[in-house]
Amino acid sequence: MNTLPPDPDPTPPTPPTASQRVISAFERLTEAHRPELWSTLRAVEDVLVDAKAVDDRVQAGETLPLAGTVFAVPELVDVAGQPSGRSVPEASATLVARLTAAGAVVLGKTGCATVASAWDHAKTGGRGAAVAVALGIVDLALSTAGAVPAALNAVVALKPTRGLLPMTGVRSGDGISVYTTGLVAGRQALALMTGPDGVSSTRPWPEDVRLGAGEHPRIAYPRNLALSDAAALAFELVVKRLTATGAILEPVDEPAIDGFDALLVPTVPDHPELAEALADPAGVHHRLAAGTAFADRLDLASVTVPVLPGDRRPFGVTFLTRAFEDQIGLDLATVCTDEPMTPYPEPGEDVVVFGAHLRGQPLNAALTGLGARFTGPVRTTESYRMVLLDTEPPQPGVLDDGGHVLDGERWRLSPAAFEAFAATLARPFVLDRVELDDGTRPLAVRCDPAANGTGLDRYESWRGYVRFTSTAGLRGPG
Repeated sequence: MNTLPPDPDPTPPTPPTASQRVISAFERLTEAHRPELWSTLRAVEDVLVDAKAVDDRVQAGETLPLAGTVFAVPELVDVAGQPSGRSVPEASATLVARLTAAGAVVLGKTGCATVASAWDHAKTGGRGAAVAVALGIVDLALSTAGAVPAALNAVVALKPTRGLLPMTGVRSGDGISVYTTGLVAGRQALALMTGPDGVSSTRPWPEDVRLGAGEHPRIAYPRNLALSDAAALAFELVVKRLTATGAILEPVDEPAIDGFDALLVPTVPDHPELAEALADPAGVHHRLAAGTAFADRLDLASVTVPVLPGDRRPFGVTFLTRAFEDQIGLDLATVCTDEPMTPYPEPGEDVVVFGAHLRGQPLNAALTGLGARFTGPVRTTESYRMVLLDTEPPQPGVLDDGGHVLDGERWRLSPAAFEAFAATLARPFVLDRVELDDGTRPLAVRCDPAANGTGLDRYESWRGYVRFTSTAGLRGPG
């Protein structure tokens, strides 16, 4: 019988060019009709010139991670050729220059005035930057306003550890937050902006920075919360979602992070009317920011997210972490956004494990106790084999004289943690490189080629062998 050939796989859509994205931004700007969001808008012709330059660079083969991204900056951040107070700076702030070098295009500057929310014009939305992101006019915005406007407009706000971002060309002591619609986009922008520029003062990463909190992070949250009913329900939902993932949440009387991996707080207690915010801006701001205002004083990093993916309710939550533990906050916040997360660009070393150091196995605490971060499962090329070693607890040794694929896990540790972990490995275990099926060659826990052990050639993973022994009893593994 004749059969028709299967339909071909659908061709993925071509991402819009920078020029197309700029045209779309100006169309959204016209549709939204929110001129009060902006202190300065660049002429469409000038923005298109920048976008055309980005498209030309891409056509020439240059890799630009932010090609097609349109962004906004606050009044207190310099953009070359754009009015900044009473002057027109010749050079952009380092943060702006790094984003544009990566292919992003500046649309304009957002203002400091209190404006209506993106979704309810009778309610306050805080500053214009968060509203511009929520309405899809820009893909991301820099802001000096912090977490509150993000929550009021249901967008993501990332405020990194003080001193990670160079402040050259930034005339504000409040630090910089990044507003986006998702964690991945915000983390990417932060990664591109992070690092010294040789001009302004920055802080180096500690050698022993913790990159992860393990499978059961301990999270504190305020016990007595003066919240509206809607805000209380939203916060309770996040607490339940975190608990379901294995996190350990404990109420505390005073906001504190000592003894915990993170502090979870409702970003705002309620959503005031715009008229109230305009009549008493200082009072309303003090009330709305009470849950996060102490973060700068305690030198904390923060990640603010909506309660659920696509949620437009103005009652987001904020994860606060110790200085330089930004990655922990990013990872925890994914419970609200359902996004994959990639590492922040802190210094560190990757190590692959195959046996008792895997998640759920007896020696995993040797990694998590050092603040190691699980970055994903891995597979080797067909060059390896496992042998069962006479150790306590039982562990496999990995040799490179076989023809098998092995399953393992990749973990990332800070430099000091990596040295500490290496010191825990006793002979016959050694650190040596393995070749993975993605072409990389990270260090891995291997064993001395002279080590004696029973072959486990039947198994591609240590977990497979453990399941075998737990159901069939101890016997020759074959």
